[in-house]
Amino acid sequence: MSDFPQTPEAVAYALMREIASAEGMALGHPPVAAGAPDRKWILETYAECLKCVRIEIVKAAPTHGRSSF
Repeated sequence: MSDFPQTPEAVAYALMREIASAEGMALGHPPVAAGAPDRKWILETYAECLKCVRIEIVKAAPTHGRSSF
């Protein structure tokens, strides 16, 4: 079994956690007062990550030599 996420949702969640870390956001329980993202940030960032992941899946779909037009 792989140590990497296997679903678009899991990949998006992992990406969101990486973004939070890069931006100095603390995701944890209980949330840290300073640097803790609010609900809006979490939901918007996860939605943006999920959109990116799903777009990449569509772009990466094989065409089997056929044109997409």
